[in-house]
Amino acid sequence: VFEGMDVVDKIAAVETGEKDKPVEDVIMEKVEIIKFK
Repeated sequence: VFEGMDVVDKIAAVETGEKDKPVEDVIMEKVEIIKFK
């Protein structure tokens, strides 16, 4: 993660239930995959 670590922290903080599945859906509206050399 190069930027947006605050978003990662928010996703990690979501309440989970059985089998560690989030109680509410988590939707990522934009994802970029960049190759790092």
